[in-house]
Amino acid sequence: MTDQTAPQMIFLNLPITDIAWSRAFYAALGFGFDDRFCDETSACVKISDTIYLMIMEHEKFAGFSPRPVSDPAQSAQHLISLSRAGREEVDAIVAAAVGAGGTDNDRKMEMGDFMYGRSFSDPDGHVFEPMWMDVDKAMAAWGVTEPAPA
Repeated sequence: MTDQTAPQMIFLNLPITDIAWSRAFYAALGFGFDDRFCDETSACVKISDTIYLMIMEHEKFAGFSPRPVSDPAQSAQHLISLSRAGREEVDAIVAAAVGAGGTDNDRKMEMGDFMYGRSFSDPDGHVFEPMWMDVDKAMAAWGVTEPAPA
């Protein structure tokens, strides 16, 4: 039986082309690394205490995947949303991404005074969507009156 009180961890695995380039990019965004899971072809990027990106060069990634490695610069495989503490933090991480060799996807999402998001791609083309939301205001705007499930 699983301990339901322990926080669940997420390891999102991303294929990348160059480990040094990718490490520099994610470090420039302010993320750290868990060196226990890093080697010459992969690195473990720490997003939070429970969320990690495993960035792996294509050959290593292919050893884990049941499917062929696709090119994220050509097709969307996923959209990785990262919550931020406010609008300024959303803009700041996009600016850091662009400054470190990423791309501003020039997409803004704004819903009233309760939600704001943008989009950037890392050097390999993986799409990240930093966003901020005032949950209470969002629930009120959407007419949700039920409490969140426990």
